[in-house]
Amino acid sequence: MLKKIGAVGGAVAIALCWPMATGQLGERIYLDTIGQYANPYLSVKNDSYDRGYLSADAVSQVSLKGELKTAFEEEGLPTVWRIHHHVTHGMFGISTTSELVMDDSLKASVEQLWGKGVAPFTLTTDTALTRATDFTFRVNPLKADDGQGTQADFSAFTLSGSVNADGAGDFQYQWPSADLTTVANEQLRLKGLQGGGEGRLDGQFWLGSQQLSLESVSFNDLSSDQSVSMDKLAVSMQNVLTEQTGKDAAPLLTNTNQVTIGRLHSLEGETFSNFNFQLAFTDLDYPSIHQLGEFSEKMDTEMTDAEIEATTKALDKLVAKGLKFAISDLSLDTPQGAVKSSLALQVKPGMENASQNLMAVAETINGDLFVSLPVALVDADPLLKERAAMLEENGIIERNATHYVAKMAIEGDKLVLASGDQLPVAMLLMLFM
Repeated sequence: MLKKIGAVGGAVAIALCWPMATGQLGERIYLDTIGQYANPYLSVKNDSYDRGYLSADAVSQVSLKGELKTAFEEEGLPTVWRIHHHVTHGMFGISTTSELVMDDSLKASVEQLWGKGVAPFTLTTDTALTRATDFTFRVNPLKADDGQGTQADFSAFTLSGSVNADGAGDFQYQWPSADLTTVANEQLRLKGLQGGGEGRLDGQFWLGSQQLSLESVSFNDLSSDQSVSMDKLAVSMQNVLTEQTGKDAAPLLTNTNQVTIGRLHSLEGETFSNFNFQLAFTDLDYPSIHQLGEFSEKMDTEMTDAEIEATTKALDKLVAKGLKFAISDLSLDTPQGAVKSSLALQVKPGMENASQNLMAVAETINGDLFVSLPVALVDADPLLKERAAMLEENGIIERNATHYVAKMAIEGDKLVLASGDQLPVAMLLMLFM
C-alpha cells in the first residue's frame, strides 16, 4: 500500500512540477529560436519573456529588411511590428497563441480594415519537448470601403503545417476568395487559391516540393469591356539532392518546375487554352549552387575582392561538373492552332576556368531544339510571315499544311538541321537582324 501511495504521490509530484519544467524548456526553445533565426527578408528579436508556473507571456519584434523594407516604406506602411505570445505549459509540451500588438501607429489602420476589437491575424503553435511543432496561421476576413472608390473584400487566409527540430516539415494554405476595386474603377477578383509543400529550407534553397493552384483570377476595367482572366492555374516545383559516392563527391541538385493554365482570356478578346511549361535543371553541383545563391543576395551591394573570387570559383566549379537544362514542353492551344516547342541543352563536364573564357563554354554546348507554329498564327503577322518565308527558303524550317516546323540539333556553335546540313549559330542570328 505504501508503495502504491508513494507511486501515486510521485506521479502527482511530477505532474505538478512538469509544467514548470516545460515552462523552462519553452523559454529556452523560444529564446534559442529567436537567437538562431535567419531570414533575408526580416529579422526577429525578443523584447520580453515573463514566465509563470502554468503560462508565460512574451513579446517579439519583427523588422523588415532590404528591398521588402524599402517597398513598405514607399507605400507608407510600417516596417516594424511587435507580436505578443501567450504561452501555456502542459505535460508534454507548450502551446502558444500569438497576435499583433496594437500600438498607436497600427490601431487606426487595423480598425479601418478589420473592425474594432478584431485581431488581424492569429498564430497558434503546439510544440513538443522534442521541439516538433504544429502551427496554424490565420488572417481574419477583411472588408473595407474608404468611401472614395476603393473597396476590399477578402476571405480568411489560413496556413497550417508542422516542423521538426531539424527544420524539416510540411505546410498547406488556402485563400478562398479576394475582391479588390480601386479608385480607378479597376477590379481584381481571385478565387480558390491553395497550395502547400514538404521539405526544408537550406539557405536560399527549398529542398523538397511545393505546389500551388488557383481556380480563377481576373482583372477587369469596369469603365469598359476590357478584361484579362485566367482559369485553372497549377504550379509545382521540386528540388531533389542525389548523394554521390567516391572521393570528394558532392551531392547533385535536380530542379524541376511545371506551370499549367487551363484557359487564358486576353485584352484583345482571344481565348487560349492548355498552356503547359516544364523546365528542369539536372545534376547541378550543389555546393557551388548553394554558394552562388548566398552571394546573389549581395549583388546589389559592392562585393569584396574575396567575395568576387569565391563567386568566380563557385561558377567555375559548377560548369566544370557539367550542366543540363531542358524545357521539355512549352505548348499552348491558340485560336489558330496548337503551338509546341522543346529545348534541351547540356554543358559536358571537364570545362576548366569557364569564367575566363565564356566563348569556350558555348562551344561545349550540345542539345536539341523543336518548334512547331501554326501557319495561320505566323502569317497573321507580316514581319513573322516574312521571316518564316526566308527561313523556309534557306531550308532551316519546313512548312506542312498547317504548321511551320523547326527541328535541329545544337553542336557547339553549329546547328544541324533535319536535312543534315549544318548552319553556324551566328548566321542564323544574322537572318533575324
